[in-house]
Amino acid sequence: MTRNIRKEIREVAVIGAGGVAGLASVYELLHTTSDGYSTVGGSEFPVDPYFTKIVGFEQKDDVGGTWYTEDFARDPDLPSQEILDTQRYDNVRVMRSPNDNLPSPEELSKSSIETPIITEIDPKYVNWSKSAIWPRLYTNVPESYMRYSTTKRNDVSPEGLSPFITHEQLRKRMTSFAQTNELKSRIRFNTEVYRVRKDHASQKWIITLRYHDKATKKDHWYEESFDGIILAQGSFSIPFIPVIKGLSEYSKQYPGSILHAKSYREPLEFKDKRVVVVGGNISAIDLGQYIHPVAKEVIVSRNLAREPYLPYMARCINSFKNVEMIEEFLPETKQLRLTNGEILDNVDSVILCTGYHIELPFLDEGILDYSIPPNCTVPTSNSRIEGLYQHVFNIRDPSIVFVGKLIVQALFRNMEAGAAAVAGVWSGASQLPTIDQMYDWEIDRLCKVEEHLFHKYNIYTTKEEFYDQMKQFYPKNRPDPLCDGLLDSMDPYVFSLETFEKLFNEFRTGKLPVNKNFNDDL
Repeated sequence: MTRNIRKEIREVAVIGAGGVAGLASVYELLHTTSDGYSTVGGSEFPVDPYFTKIVGFEQKDDVGGTWYTEDFARDPDLPSQEILDTQRYDNVRVMRSPNDNLPSPEELSKSSIETPIITEIDPKYVNWSKSAIWPRLYTNVPESYMRYSTTKRNDVSPEGLSPFITHEQLRKRMTSFAQTNELKSRIRFNTEVYRVRKDHASQKWIITLRYHDKATKKDHWYEESFDGIILAQGSFSIPFIPVIKGLSEYSKQYPGSILHAKSYREPLEFKDKRVVVVGGNISAIDLGQYIHPVAKEVIVSRNLAREPYLPYMARCINSFKNVEMIEEFLPETKQLRLTNGEILDNVDSVILCTGYHIELPFLDEGILDYSIPPNCTVPTSNSRIEGLYQHVFNIRDPSIVFVGKLIVQALFRNMEAGAAAVAGVWSGASQLPTIDQMYDWEIDRLCKVEEHLFHKYNIYTTKEEFYDQMKQFYPKNRPDPLCDGLLDSMDPYVFSLETFEKLFNEFRTGKLPVNKNFNDDL
């Protein structure tokens, strides 16, 4: 017995449409025919499409998602002092506080894109929409993993950077894909999804939208309904700030001394400073390698009882001085007390490499469940979304899905596979298992891995555990995203690990200058 979608899904909203997952989703839906076949790879859209309305929403003014830097504009280093003083700044709905100019429900119910409610902007409102990308950043997985299966390579890695590419090159790939496949016309840019709720009478999803008109500096609010929602907004939006005793008071007394890694841009900002980097994963490694050569000292504060799950990351993080986690900020003496009682003096800057929220504040509460423990002191990005079959389908209500929740090295193909499965199930070309079978899959997955690794797959087993499982859900005749044998050999992956560690050590030791721009070598 299989699980049927209760209601036809013809009108679809793609949230985060300018990013890797969003572009893959819009493209996939456009290439699904009324009888559940796929025309992916063809130059023409089908004359008889299944989906009658496909609308992408993107907060930025162009495609690229997190890889679109907007000239490196950045979010605040920390939330406002008002939010810090609540001592609830680890709550995603506190971090993205309400917009004071939100129209009333009655006004919104009468609105549309043609007749929006126009308001002034709320100067205090922060939706954390800026990119986490800094100048001179490059990818940390092979470039072949950063392409859709339908695209050919038309660039080269800079000298000394292979198998990686620069962030500018990656953005160009995304822009080219969107232009070649005529996707931009399907996306509404400068548009924030402020709220998503389910109208149970009509079984429609109602989205509250805020379009920011840059010319008039006004906000245009309206509501729109859809049959299905694809959540493709990625995982690098709202910073997770752990509640630590004294942090609020310390930040108030020493403005600018604490920042989240999302706001990092230049290593020279930390020249001759004593810097504490909080966290032990990839962002701590990335930032540490650039800051170490110019700072007076770099100290990594992390949970010493847990090593990074990949050996090369453990070697990189342990090349710095490592200490225990911060238990308390001491503003009176400008000191940090660690969990083992040790005191750190004369700290100039604290960088929080503590991840991002997994919870989506624009979804009404109850739509999704999260495995976030109470009083969480570790990044909630290490938690999981409960009841998510194959990391894509919401078991309770498969009319809202994720594309891109799974964390794997072959990023673009992961998004492609997820989007193809959604198109297949929603078009009726395939069906989901029963509810019990989907929950059994979730339980089985939890028996194999810890909660914080639920959405992460080992590259050596990803093909069997994810891609091969997703094939059954694709539209008819949909080419395999791995048709080029991308994961048949692990040599590119092994080479990428070696290159990453080599470059890390060259930057950390000063062999390569911290302002090295690989684009100069193209």
